[in-house]
Amino acid sequence: MIIDMHAHIADLRALDGLQHQPPSAASLVARLDDEGIDRAAVLPWPACPEAVTLPSLFTPHPDIVGQLRDAARYPERLILFGNADPRWGGNAADTDYAWLLERLVEMGCVGMGEVSAYIPFDDPRTVNLFRQCGQWDLPVTIESTREGPRWERYGFIDVPGLPHLERLLQLAPETTIIGHGPGFWADMGDGPDGPARYPYPPGPITEEGAVPRLLRRYPRLYADLSAGSGYTAITRDEAFGVAFLAEFQDKLLFGTDDCHAADEVERTPQLGHLRALRNAGRLSQTAYDKITYRNALRIMPRYQSESGSSEDGR
Repeated sequence: MIIDMHAHIADLRALDGLQHQPPSAASLVARLDDEGIDRAAVLPWPACPEAVTLPSLFTPHPDIVGQLRDAARYPERLILFGNADPRWGGNAADTDYAWLLERLVEMGCVGMGEVSAYIPFDDPRTVNLFRQCGQWDLPVTIESTREGPRWERYGFIDVPGLPHLERLLQLAPETTIIGHGPGFWADMGDGPDGPARYPYPPGPITEEGAVPRLLRRYPRLYADLSAGSGYTAITRDEAFGVAFLAEFQDKLLFGTDDCHAADEVERTPQLGHLRALRNAGRLSQTAYDKITYRNALRIMPRYQSESGSSEDGR
């Protein structure tokens, strides 16, 4: 079994990318068939105003609930995640999200993400939402960016060393948090330019960064390998990347973050890279299975109970 833990069926195109076709639930399933992927977690988008793209306003399913209903037509293939902005409900740090989370669970959601508000990881509003997600057994996939005017787009804000994320991990210890995005993966390690080189630091890693340290220290922190940020992190220094996959095989999740329809040429190369490492004997079959599906099933207790899935994929 292979599970893509980071998929979309939203229109994420910028105005200079209108030549692409946005994915639907049907085209996502077609892509899974084409790539030999069994299931995918659908992360509805957008959940914060900073992430709204103008083309997305005119799609058949521009909202979170509409995308979930579209994905729910394929229960054997698509795994539903909800989404929320910690500034919803009056922009207060004591907002009760039980009403929302209960309805998302009723719809079949087994996780949340990618949550991406442009506020610090340890903002009290963030902590409030994440703690409640943990109480509902909903793992949370994050989007991340860096502090500074050049990168004001979307995603939780942090600085090199990820101190704000670490504080969130300390304040919401009951919540499974899945790291993702350039603000997270830029801290894979120090190189010639240091971790401040953003968003995709290149070249050899001379000293490990905050990501390995936090994965060791916090049992509920995981990381998905999706998008250019995840792929760059594990390939910029080949030897370091192979060692990283081996050490953290219990904490890593395969994902793509492909944002185009099934017939698009561009595909993220993560799965091919993992397969090549396994076939060359540089990644064990056990580690490969953990990264491509076993870890995903383990951190989604609601999915296991509702679908009857086991860690053997049955």
